[in-house]
Amino acid sequence: GVQAIVTGADCDKTFGVLPIARSEHPLARDKVRYRGEPVAAVAAVDAETAEKAIRLIKMRVRELPAYFTAQAAMATDAVLLHDKKPGNLERDVSFELGSAADGFADADLVREATYNCAEVCQNQMEMHAAIADYDAVRDRITVHASTQVPYYVHMMLAQVLDIDISRIRVIKPFVGGGFGCRTECLNVELITAMLARRTGGAVRTVISREETFITHRGRPETDIRMKIGLRKDGRITGVECECIQRGGAHSGYGVVTILYAGSMLYALYDLHNVKYVGKRVLTNTPPCGAFRGHGTVDVRFAFESLLDQMAGEMGLDPIAVRRANYLAAPTFTDNDLMVNSYGLPECVDWAEKASGWKARRGKLAPIDGKRKGLGFACSHYISGASKPVNWTGEPHATVKLKLDFDGSIVVLTGAADIGQGSSTILVQAVAEVMGLDISRVRIVSGDSDVVPKDNGSYSSRVTFIVGNAAIDAANKLKGLMIAAAARRLDAAPGDVECLGEVYRAGAQDKGLTFEEVVGEALKDGGTITVTGTYSTIPESHGGKKYRGAAIGGTMGYSYSAQVVEVTVDEETGVVTVDKVWVAHDCGKALNRLTVEGQVQGSVWMGMGQAMSEETGYHEGLLVTANMLDYRVPTIEDSPPIEVEIVESNDPHGPF
Repeated sequence: GVQAIVTGADCDKTFGVLPIARSEHPLARDKVRYRGEPVAAVAAVDAETAEKAIRLIKMRVRELPAYFTAQAAMATDAVLLHDKKPGNLERDVSFELGSAADGFADADLVREATYNCAEVCQNQMEMHAAIADYDAVRDRITVHASTQVPYYVHMMLAQVLDIDISRIRVIKPFVGGGFGCRTECLNVELITAMLARRTGGAVRTVISREETFITHRGRPETDIRMKIGLRKDGRITGVECECIQRGGAHSGYGVVTILYAGSMLYALYDLHNVKYVGKRVLTNTPPCGAFRGHGTVDVRFAFESLLDQMAGEMGLDPIAVRRANYLAAPTFTDNDLMVNSYGLPECVDWAEKASGWKARRGKLAPIDGKRKGLGFACSHYISGASKPVNWTGEPHATVKLKLDFDGSIVVLTGAADIGQGSSTILVQAVAEVMGLDISRVRIVSGDSDVVPKDNGSYSSRVTFIVGNAAIDAANKLKGLMIAAAARRLDAAPGDVECLGEVYRAGAQDKGLTFEEVVGEALKDGGTITVTGTYSTIPESHGGKKYRGAAIGGTMGYSYSAQVVEVTVDEETGVVTVDKVWVAHDCGKALNRLTVEGQVQGSVWMGMGQAMSEETGYHEGLLVTANMLDYRVPTIEDSPPIEVEIVESNDPHGPF
């Protein structure tokens, strides 16, 4: 019943999301770098036969030293995981803008603290899966992959299979979540394709929950040393941050992650005199990746925690300290990040008022001997990276619209909806421009034979970047429809009003129905297809003041402020989250229900990392690779969450 077996010997090509950091083989070749790294795969007539065959494979290994912590891997006598990575450093980052020493000299209080943030994993609903179908006659392969980045999967299939990219078709089906673990091609898709080509047919792979955990791409364990200088008026005078990330056995997004941790110190507050040292360390653990809030979450936790501690020591209200350090948009930060809209002040004002911060902070009475308190923090993130990791010179986003005889508008996009609702947003954007009900608009996405290329769903890019491309396409289609109506009405295009289902020239004109205008538009040329594009502007691309300074550049930042009420049992250590107030500045809320759901989901995810989630290892073996031991908050744990949407209306954002 066994149809094919593949091992590392069958593929000498490496893959990875970054062109400068492709060190990983689909199946370990010559060296196994972490416990659980795949070494062989079997295709059989059924799952039972394949599992039996896997158990019969014997493997002889020579044991090498293993390093399960960043500190051990950086030791001077440590054996290298990869020959070309001295010191087991995937990336070493260092910059200083201004003088941190001068900033601390100007401060009334200087404090330093260290923080350890555990490694966490996305734990999305759906386990990793792929179907590959190889057509031996035509030497073509079709791969269905549960991915956030069909284009990156397409590229890596071509590289690993050593096949012309035109002979590959990638289809993204409905996907059960991602949160960043699918923002790069995974070994699952590649191994499945290797087996399909070996068998000359179709192969389906669905890995287990444990294997999905081990494939990983979660947030790295991070050790942070944070130092801040503060004046009596609450102004921050200097910052020094050292960040060490345990990145796992392969690069993944590691180079970008460690750069984000430094660059995103900026753009939330008005900072000067900042020094950053970052080390992304290779270890014998599963590779980490681009977890939600990529690269920023742990450093922001450390910064906000120390800022609160210092505010308390100086007798200042933590919210007043944030207000003393607001940016004034539009502006550029010291590391050249472009900030055009800045809704943080409105977010802070709402959270302060809604939570009763002034009246209640420090005054909540104990209940049954348990202490109660309020906490406050701010954060921010990009709306899509201004520079794609795989730069081709093409527009950052391309959307096509098709209008045919039936009067329906079809949106063709490569943007990957993974449950976040991006397909709905694109349909809404087109319908809004055309003045039509969304029932007139359909969407086709995720099939490389049909739709234009898209870079993928990551870094909160789709609504901003692909949304603008959809609006561009809709405006072009609207222009064609107005021109057609003008011909039929014998009027100048400038005199034609587009009222969605009716086009007219003047208030007294009965006008034409949408269907009549479609008929006129299709005359002579037939089916209409228009192309909308969007690219970021050069001013948003970040700076050149240090190597990697482009990381962090975006067309617009989102901002948030949050107050949390908790109850703490000081005898047992049990913390209960009683209520959350969170305000989010998303520029312009195109679908308020979706925005609110995204915010609530991020509260749960943050609560999980803060209180219960951690990928635990025993000598490199992941021991929390199941839903029982990896403790994700459930709806039972959810506090009431009040969400306020703040609209700062970024000048470059959609609508």
